[in-house]
Amino acid sequence: MKNPSILLVDDSVTIRRYARSILEGMTEGYEVTERENGALALNWLSSLVDTELPDLIIFDRNMPEMSGDECVRIIKMDEDWQSIPLLFLTAQTDEEQVVAGAAFLDVDAYICKPFVPDELQSHVRRLVSGTPDSSGASQQTAGGRVNAELDSIQAHRGLESEEPMMDLFLAEAAEHAAHMASGLQDLKMGHVDREILAVMGRGAHSIKGAGGIVGLFAIAGLAGTLETYFNQVQKAPESLAAEHLPILAVALELLTAFSGSSSGDIRTLEIERHDDIEQAKSRVGLLMGKGDDATASSSIPRGSPMDPTELDREDKPSVSNVASEPISTTALGTGLTSSRNIVVLLIDDQRIIGESVRSMLESEPDIVFHFCQNPTEAVAKALEVQPTVILQDLVMPEVDGLELVRRFRVEKVLAAVPLIVLSGTEEAEVKAEAFALGANDYMVKLPNALEVIARIRYHSQAYINLLEREAAMARVTWLAEHDPLTGCLNRRTWHEQLEVAIAAGDADHTVAVAICDIDLFKKVNDTYGHQCGDDAIKHVVDIIGRGLDELGYLGRLGGEEFGIFITLPVGSQQSTAALAQADSDFENIRQTLENSPLQWNEHVLNLTISTGVSLYREGEKVEETLSRADAG
Repeated sequence: MKNPSILLVDDSVTIRRYARSILEGMTEGYEVTERENGALALNWLSSLVDTELPDLIIFDRNMPEMSGDECVRIIKMDEDWQSIPLLFLTAQTDEEQVVAGAAFLDVDAYICKPFVPDELQSHVRRLVSGTPDSSGASQQTAGGRVNAELDSIQAHRGLESEEPMMDLFLAEAAEHAAHMASGLQDLKMGHVDREILAVMGRGAHSIKGAGGIVGLFAIAGLAGTLETYFNQVQKAPESLAAEHLPILAVALELLTAFSGSSSGDIRTLEIERHDDIEQAKSRVGLLMGKGDDATASSSIPRGSPMDPTELDREDKPSVSNVASEPISTTALGTGLTSSRNIVVLLIDDQRIIGESVRSMLESEPDIVFHFCQNPTEAVAKALEVQPTVILQDLVMPEVDGLELVRRFRVEKVLAAVPLIVLSGTEEAEVKAEAFALGANDYMVKLPNALEVIARIRYHSQAYINLLEREAAMARVTWLAEHDPLTGCLNRRTWHEQLEVAIAAGDADHTVAVAICDIDLFKKVNDTYGHQCGDDAIKHVVDIIGRGLDELGYLGRLGGEEFGIFITLPVGSQQSTAALAQADSDFENIRQTLENSPLQWNEHVLNLTISTGVSLYREGEKVEETLSRADAG
C-alpha cells in the first residue's frame, strides 16, 4: 500500500521548504510533490492516471502564471480531480473575507500565513485520513493566533536548524528585490506598465509571506505595504505620480539591504533599522491616502514578542492584519485587466461623422481609431484591424445597416465583437430589429464625447475580458493535455487516447503499442547538464514525430520514457504480420534517430532509443498491453 501523497503549490521556495519539513516530519509518511505555480501543478496532475492522483492539494492563493483561485476552478471542473481535498494558504487574515473566499471557491480548509506546524498537521490529518481535529489549532481566529504562531514557528525553526531556512529566504528575497528594483527603473523612465507593476506586487507578496515564516515580521510588514501599493496602482496606473518614486526607492533599498545580509546578521539588522522600516511603511501608506493605517494592512503581527517596539511590554494583546486578497467572482480571476489597446472601427458613409468621432478620441492614448466610409468594405476592414468594438450607421447607400449587422454576426471571427449601431432617430422598431440581429447597443448620433468614450470603453473591456478568458482556458486545456517541454501528449492524455483507439477497434484493425526509452540518458544529464538533457528529449520527440507523420500518437510517459501507438489496418487473424509491420515502422524511426545526431554547443551527441512493441489482444486490459511492450 503506497503512502499518502500531497501536492504542495506555492511560488515561494521558503514556504515550500517550511511546509515540506512539517509534512515529512509527520508519522504518516506523506510523499510531498512541489510545484511553484498553478499551471505547473495542473500539468503535473494531467500527467497522472487516476490511481496516482494525490490525496491532498495544498496551494497558495496568490501566485504568478496561474493563481490558486484559477487553479481551484479548473480542478473543480475536472471529473477526476474534483474530489481531491483542497487546502489553501493565504496571506489574508480578515476572517470574514477568508471564510467567504473558501466558501466561494468550495475549498475544504484554509490556513493564514504565517502558519504554525500544529495547524498544518491538524488540517492535513483531517483532510487526508478523516482524523478529527482535536488540537483546536484550526479554530483560532487570526488575531488570537499570533503568539501561538510565533512560539510554534520559533520552536520548529529550532528543530529544523534556522540557518538553511534563512539562507533560502535571503536568496529568494534578493531575487525578488532585484526584479522590483529593475521595475522601479522602468517606472522612472516613464514605462508605467501594468505587467511591471504586477511583477513588483508579486515580488513584495512573496517576501511578505516568506518573511513571516522565518520570523522577520518587520521586513514582511514593509513588503506587505508595498504589495498593497503596487496592487492599487496596477488597477489605476495613472495614479502613479513622479513624487512617489523617491519614496518607493527608499523602501526598495531597505528590502535590498536586508536581502543582501547574512543569516547570522539579519535579525540584528532588522532591530537596528526598525525605525527606518516603520517610516518607509508610513510614507508608502501616505501615497495610498492611508497614512499610518497602511501599516495595519501589512502582514506583521504588531505588538507581538518579535516586534522590537514591544520587547519591554507585558500582557499586551497581539493583532495580525494582512492586506486583503480580493475574492474572485469571474470565470478566471478578478476583473481581468489588459495592456491591450482598445480598437474602434467606425463605419459611416459621412466623412464628417468620422472626423467628429476621431476628434472625440484624440485625447485617449489607449484607443486606436479606424474609419471605413464604404460599407461594402466593412467586413474586410474589420477582419484586417480586429476591432474591440464596432460603431456603424444604420442608413447608408449600397448596404442596408441592418443587413451589415447580419453580415458581421455570421462572420465567425467577428461574431462576438461588440456592435453599436448609430441612427439619426430614436425608433423603437428599428432598435428592436437591430438588437434581434445581434447589435449590443444603440446610440442616436452623435451624443457627447463623454458618452461615446464611456460606451466604447465599456463594450471593449467586456470583449477584451472575453478574449482573455478564452485564451486562458485554451492555454489551460493545452497544458492539461500536453507535455510542456516537448509539446507531445502527456501520459494521462496519451493513455486516454489509447483506450479510445482500442475501444473503436474492429476485426479489420489492431493497435500496436511501443514503449521507448532514451539510452544512457542519465549520462547525458550528468555529463552536459539538464539543459542538454531537455534539448536531447526535444530532439528525440522531433525525430519520432516526423517518423510517425500523423499515423500514430506519441506521448511522454515520464522522464526519458515515451509511448507510441498506431492503428494498423490488418485483420485480427494476421497478428504475426501486424507485429512485423509495427516492428518495421518503429525500427525505421529508431534508425532515423541514430542517423540524426544532436548538435549541442560544440558537442555532437549520438542518441539512440530502445523500443519494446506489443499488439493489443482482444479482451485484455490496456495495462497488460503496456506491460508486454515495456518488457519487450
